[in-house]
Amino acid sequence: MFLVILNKILIIVFFMSVLNVTRHTYYFIQAWVKSSGESPQKYILSGGSLWVLSISLAYVLCTIFNGIIL
Repeated sequence: MFLVILNKILIIVFFMSVLNVTRHTYYFIQAWVKSSGESPQKYILSGGSLWVLSISLAYVLCTIFNGIIL
């Protein structure tokens, strides 16, 4: 019973990580497309947001390569 609940929590965390990575990818592409040679627009992340993005990206990559194994 505990493993079933833990597995569902890990799947929810995986989808939240995918949404976070997708969100930041969208904002990065949006800033890249809007920028021009005369006025480049930078995509700036705060410290906390950068940590969450890096952990999300690491979790997504680990899940792709290893799967969710309990």
